[in-house]
Amino acid sequence: MADPNPNPGAFLLARDGAHARSGAAGVADRSTGTPMTPDLKFRAGSLTKTFTATVVLQLVAERRLRLDDTVNSLLPDQVRADNALSGEPITVRRLLNHTSGLYDYLDGLLPHFRSLDQYWPRDQLIDIGLGEPRYFPTPGTRFRYSNTNYLLLDLIVERVTDRDLRTNLERRVFTPLGLRDTSYPLAKRTIDGPHARGYTDVSFLLPDVPDATRFDITGFSPSEAGASGALVTTAADVARFYRALLQGHLLPPGLLRSMLTDTVPTTGSAPPAVGYGLGVYVYATDCGPAYGHGGTAPGYLTYALNSRDGRQQLVAHTNWSSLTDTGIDEDFWTAFQRGYCGRI
Repeated sequence: MADPNPNPGAFLLARDGAHARSGAAGVADRSTGTPMTPDLKFRAGSLTKTFTATVVLQLVAERRLRLDDTVNSLLPDQVRADNALSGEPITVRRLLNHTSGLYDYLDGLLPHFRSLDQYWPRDQLIDIGLGEPRYFPTPGTRFRYSNTNYLLLDLIVERVTDRDLRTNLERRVFTPLGLRDTSYPLAKRTIDGPHARGYTDVSFLLPDVPDATRFDITGFSPSEAGASGALVTTAADVARFYRALLQGHLLPPGLLRSMLTDTVPTTGSAPPAVGYGLGVYVYATDCGPAYGHGGTAPGYLTYALNSRDGRQQLVAHTNWSSLTDTGIDEDFWTAFQRGYCGRI
């Protein structure tokens, strides 16, 4: 007899050069019992930041931007005497590596919450981020992860290119790399094609909902994340993107080197991250440093690890995440690292 209340699932996709292996457990859809498989689409959360950063660095390579350009000069209409941009100038580099000190709009989202399906305009989210004091007054002095940084980068890309970020991602990344299962939805709450449904604990928001600790939140609006986390993709596309990036197919050598080595210590962040570059985390593993990103979206948790040459890769995903705790589960990390280091 089928389990009437199955658990959400997880998968690993590991690649070493041309050789790939994968495994999965649990279900992709609790209502139908559809098994989890590594080829399903999912919401990638903050893995989106590496894609956004790649577009920004391509504009730097084209001399349409500089890493030391200030937000004040690029977005003068965003600067008011009473907001967080009016103090010590913040540069593009400081947005990319989360040393701006800007308040994370996600920390202030709950008072504005009305329903799970509400659309969040980018300007409203930016206003939340700029409406609070900075976490620290002098940019570049320390690391403090803030999704507000990447919404401002989104706005900068739009101003510089006269095209929205979706168009830039499609023309500069998705199409050249053949990422046919990757998209950047904002207003669309459904996921096209076979996908994993996402589950989370909403008991703190909706205490009267049955089975609130494993609530289907797949239709949560991706506008809440935007350039910081709205991507929908697959494990194969994630691996293809990071492999192309690290092997120099998207950025010139100097900027790729800056992306990976212009790092700041991730003090205060949950292990195993030890540094953050320009849209890329550096992770400590048993088999050496790895580059990539983690991503949490409502109902989804994903991590991507890659060797410096892009040959050794792992994408790990589970379709359950907490809305209140974004740290990595120790058991999940152990299994993830074993896969990356070739021990499964």
